Amino acid sequence: MWLKFLGESEIERIHHASLKILEEEGVLIHEHDFLKFLDNAGATVDYDRKRAKMPSALVDECMKKTPKRITCYARDPRLDVTFGGGQIYAHPTGGTVNVLDLDSGKARPATFEDVENLTRVVDALPNVHTQVMITNPSDVPERLRDIYAVDALLRNTGKNFDVSPYSDDSFSYIVNMIKAVQGEEELRKKPIMTISVSPTSPLQFSTEVTKILARATKYNLPIAMLPCPVAGATSPVTLAGTLVQQNAEMLAGITMVQLLNSGNPVQYSPRCIPLDMRTGQACYGIEATMMNVGCVQLAKYYSLPCDVYGLDTDSKMLDEQAGIERAMGGLLPALAGADSLSGAGCLESGMTTSYEQLVIDDEIFAMVFRAVKGVSINEETLAVDVIARVLRESSNFLEQKHTLSYFRGEHFRPTLASREARARWERMGSKSLVETAREKVKKMLAEHEPMQLDEDAKKEVEKIVKTAKEALMS
Repeated sequence: MWLKFLGESEIERIHHASLKILEEEGVLIHEHDFLKFLDNAGATVDYDRKRAKMPSALVDECMKKTPKRITCYARDPRLDVTFGGGQIYAHPTGGTVNVLDLDSGKARPATFEDVENLTRVVDALPNVHTQVMITNPSDVPERLRDIYAVDALLRNTGKNFDVSPYSDDSFSYIVNMIKAVQGEEELRKKPIMTISVSPTSPLQFSTEVTKILARATKYNLPIAMLPCPVAGATSPVTLAGTLVQQNAEMLAGITMVQLLNSGNPVQYSPRCIPLDMRTGQACYGIEATMMNVGCVQLAKYYSLPCDVYGLDTDSKMLDEQAGIERAMGGLLPALAGADSLSGAGCLESGMTTSYEQLVIDDEIFAMVFRAVKGVSINEETLAVDVIARVLRESSNFLEQKHTLSYFRGEHFRPTLASREARARWERMGSKSLVETAREKVKKMLAEHEPMQLDEDAKKEVEKIVKTAKEALMS
């Protein structure tokens, strides 16, 4: 039984409220050609106001065409993941601007070397299954940062990765980079990247977003639709109102994708957070977690794969606040049935990435995944015969074959957290969790070898990056 904050009738009310908004108010579309496209597809378009109203029947038809499962392919086929199949996955935080320096512990602007190193660390983590553009390199031109990030991903991971293009111009070069690695036919069949796009709350789609959607659907690329409403600022202050608005933005985006390419994979990936009225900062409070659970329930209502915030925090450091917010933010949506959780490495409301936090989060995710598995009840696990045998023989459970057979699957075993007696812990150096994590990061960076590109593909990618630099910076 999944965790639920909303009843079935409440989910229905949110659904119908979302349809009402789309049908009566519509969405603001800044691209004239896309307005014409929607007009021809059945929307009611007001060209002067740049607004497209979407009939409920059109939305319902498009929702039915959206796949219920998405396979995200990887360069290393062993690392393919399928969302919507009952398995839960995880990925890092994305788009941060700072990192905590691995040596000094101080926040500083991220560099291209950080993008490469963080990607390598994620590549080595067993419980962080897919990659993202984890941070923005400050030491390359701003217009090229998404292109450089993809370059780093291609050379430093065998996992599937998500791309958030800055513009359609840069996206065109990114697509060519993937073609250089996969070839166009394989890109269309088994793309190693997914695409994230965000409407502008409330209920707007920019020119760049519509162009990126059009290009992505030409290749049938999986698309993560990411409405990012801030409750009290860019969406209603009530949690229910924000759930309605993000759902309307989500349905509008999915409708647009299906009109462009029927059957194109789309992931239900909302990013709802509240505004702290005291500080004016968007924050990952308990309300964000509650909305995440509601979003998971909505995704299940539509039978769509879902990715929500997970191990995100407002804390600026690896402290108790980060631990508390991670525990709540990761466990509750997981128990609600999310297909994927984000946030590994996140600090400072998604502004900063920490190397150490990445490997700590890998362990947190492992615990979350163990909780989601629940308790298996069958004749073997009830262990009535084992209990009786121990009682009859006056022995103990350590001696039983049953213990040897089940302890690995039943009991989570940490690799970072200390379970030693104090005396042994002191002999081992009295290290904190953060110190242990830092050592693990350095060991990974020294020893882990990610899957390499072949030389021809590597040279072609380098050539495309150079061409992009010359074209976009001229």
